[in-house]
Amino acid sequence: MLQIMDREREQSLLPLWRMPFRPMFLGAAIWSCIALCLWLAQLRGISLPGLRGGVTWHAHEMLFGFAGAVVVGFITTAMQTWTGLRAPTGRSLIALSALWLAARLGYAFASVPLWLPVVLESGFFLVAAALTGRRILAVRQWRNLFVIPALIAFAALAAAHWLLPGWQRSAGLVTLLLVTGLITVFGGRVIPFFTARRFQLPQRDKIAALEIGSHISVLALLLTVGLNLPKPLWGWLALALGLLQLARCWRWRPSLIWREPLLWSLHLSYWFIVLGFLMAFLAWTGIAPGLEGGALHAFAVGGIGGMILAMISRVTLGHTGRTLKCPRLMPLAFAALVLAALARIFWAPAANGLLAAVCGWLLGYGLYLYYYAPMLMAPRADGQAG
Repeated sequence: MLQIMDREREQSLLPLWRMPFRPMFLGAAIWSCIALCLWLAQLRGISLPGLRGGVTWHAHEMLFGFAGAVVVGFITTAMQTWTGLRAPTGRSLIALSALWLAARLGYAFASVPLWLPVVLESGFFLVAAALTGRRILAVRQWRNLFVIPALIAFAALAAAHWLLPGWQRSAGLVTLLLVTGLITVFGGRVIPFFTARRFQLPQRDKIAALEIGSHISVLALLLTVGLNLPKPLWGWLALALGLLQLARCWRWRPSLIWREPLLWSLHLSYWFIVLGFLMAFLAWTGIAPGLEGGALHAFAVGGIGGMILAMISRVTLGHTGRTLKCPRLMPLAFAALVLAALARIFWAPAANGLLAAVCGWLLGYGLYLYYYAPMLMAPRADGQAG
């Protein structure tokens, strides 16, 4: 039975601190827009004195600041459903959020010594791992035990990305593939479930070879890239992953989704992951080396950025006690992320391509904030806890 706090204590908390998804989703969406505006300003030659900036800062903030916050918010919220134990709230959630925010500010200002935000950020992921792991172990929820090493890996990779210059690019790439791999796991669980439930259809039985093959291939690719084994091996693993994901998502009834923005946004984002793996195969095997940048942004913008927008839109509705009805202009937000991804993959690094990609992102996440920020900061619409 879910251990819900007593009603008096629930009411004493500001709504923002009643569930982890609230501050994490809100902070990640706001920060992604700020970070991209600062990055675009730097690319346009606008001087931003006192700010750290640069390619490393941009990559770090989108991977660890933006995606990392959503991963933590999603896992620590879903953990309540997994284990039946109350998710972190109140002071523990405030402390977790403070670590994330302090790290963002520390990285942003060049006068702050790097070791300080590195410690704060690694602490953020390790605290999240401890909060999650304690609950999973308490109920022996072995199926989801993998999230603990994943969060610990985030902590290590965040430090390596800044403190080990020789491994900087590898740390960034491993993190990008780690987030992508988590999407293949969680997406493979929820996308077919959401689709079947919406149309009141039985969920198709999973094919064990596809599921196990996908998980093993993700782990193999992470190890292969992390150990810097020959690039053609990366490419062949990417091809295997692309074909496995294509076979998986083809079974999720994609022909039914087009009138449902909360569904087609999830499916399209997953297809960008398929595209990323296939482009990475061509790049890493040497068939078309110039496609590597496009492949990485297929993962980053279309896959991760698009999937996060789709998921946090749905999760926010469900966990704030609202009906799963898409706000009026959110289909435009989802479409804007699709266009941003296409611009970043096929048009950038041309200046206008980068501008189009950033504008698409800002429109997508700006609309999310317009509609969902009030929900995240208000009590549940149904009066329930959380």
